Amino acid sequence: MPESSVQPGQLCCVTVSKWWYRVIIHRVINDQEVEVFYPDYGNLEIVRKSWLRFLKWCYLKLPAQAIPCSLAWVKPVEGTWSNAATLLFKKLCGSKLLVGIVDEYVNGILHLFLCDTSTEEDVYFHCVLRDRGCADVCGENIPSQGFKELNPSALYVQPSGKQENAELVEPDL
Repeated sequence: MPESSVQPGQLCCVTVSKWWYRVIIHRVINDQEVEVFYPDYGNLEIVRKSWLRFLKWCYLKLPAQAIPCSLAWVKPVEGTWSNAATLLFKKLCGSKLLVGIVDEYVNGILHLFLCDTSTEEDVYFHCVLRDRGCADVCGENIPSQGFKELNPSALYVQPSGKQENAELVEPDL
């Protein structure tokens, strides 16, 4: 990609380990690297500029597959989630198939309960976080402080009344 096209908001693709992924340039780090957002997975990663390529037109119109989500009915004990809470959440998720129970979809955020059903007794994430002193169960859905800043999809994915109509925001060229 020409240097003039390497700017925040640019939808393109990147090759990582011989696989191609759709990405949106989130920020330019330096002359060699950019931070990209994967709209189909929801994560950020730093990659080399030389790995970026323009995306074929037919792939520009596909809706993002990642959906901004928040755990239902919980809030951090303090104003923000602690490192302990984040690590516990990641441990609970750990490459398992989980059951997601949708509570509501509000302002482009899917609020859901997560449950691990792989053991004899179901494990609800909000209960584990509460029992370990990492969260308060509040009975309402309150997105974390700074949710939009921490979740780049809020910048690039336009919520609509129906998720199947969500589209990537195309940068002005």
